[in-house]
Formats: sequence, structure tokens, C-alpha cells
Amino acid sequence: MASLLKFRTAALLGLILALGLTGCTTPNPVAVDYDPSFKFANLRSYYLLDTLANGPVSPFESKRASQAVDDILKGSYQPAASRDQADFLVRVQLFSTDKVAVYDDPFSIYGGYRYFGFGWRAPLRVREYRESTLIVDVLSPEEAPLWRGSMPTVAGRYESPDQQLLQLREEAALILARFPPYNDVGYD
Repeated sequence: MASLLKFRTAALLGLILALGLTGCTTPNPVAVDYDPSFKFANLRSYYLLDTLANGPVSPFESKRASQAVDDILKGSYQPAASRDQADFLVRVQLFSTDKVAVYDDPFSIYGGYRYFGFGWRAPLRVREYRESTLIVDVLSPEEAPLWRGSMPTVAGRYESPDQQLLQLREEAALILARFPPYNDVGYD
């Protein structure tokens, strides 16, 4: 009888732990698209094109995003001196938009017992924020699209340029971890 109770308790705790752990996992925010007919295994050197920015993005943010992607690519590929010598081109894009979120507050009337009286507060809450996306495009030497990876970036939340660069490196590493897509098995 005692062993059955211990078994049920252990099974219940295991179930609660499993449900808790699955609830804590976050989906991979990286979105990838590519040309499945291209042989990515032949790529050796890259050339980094000028960064594109759209929205309220400072030139310093663009420069940090480009530097972060370049730092990650240098670990696997050789930087080319010119675009004519490169096997592929890389363009970094940083898109930002200012947004406003409006929340309805269903508990707009409040009151108390000890402090007597009732009150009212505005039923809407407004929050302004910036939404940014880091995009890495891999292009052929003729600038035909070959691969694209993107994800939301939170680097703009940090005040320090060093912290922003560190966050952009982490995000660039997540994006470029999915490059190249392993759809080909050999060299041409």
C-alpha cells in the first residue's frame, strides 16, 4: 500500500515537472527561407555589403548590426577583399518601427473597506515601444537572393553600445546557425 502511494506521488511529481518544463520552452524565433536548387557547400568567401536600415534606426545601430554579422561569419568563411573575389555577398538589414499598444483595463473601479471610499481610474493603458527586426540576406555575386534569415531583435533595449553589440552578436549567431541549409550533400 505504501509503495503504491509512493509510486503515485512520484508519477504525479514527474507529470507536473514535465508539464512545467514544456511550458518553459520558447520556440525558435528565427525565420529562414532559401533557394533549394543552389549548392551552398561550394561557398568559401563572402563580401559584406552596406547595411540597409528602415525606420528610426541610428547609423550606429546599423554599424553594430553589420559588425556582429561579420564577426560571426568570420568564424566559418573567409572575408573577400572585393565583391568580385567573393563566392557570395551578405547584406544586413535592420528594420524598426515605433508602435503603440493599447490595453483595456477591466478593473477600472476600485474601492476599499479600511480606507473608506471608492475610486475610478482610466480604463485604457497606453504603452509606446519599438519593434526591430534583424535580417541577414545571402546573395549570389550577381545579387540574386539565395538565403534569408531574420528574427526580432531586442538590442535597442540596452543603453550601452557594448551591450547592444553583444546582443546583436547573440542574435546574429542564432540566425547564422541556420546557414547554410543542409539540403545538398556534395560539391559541384
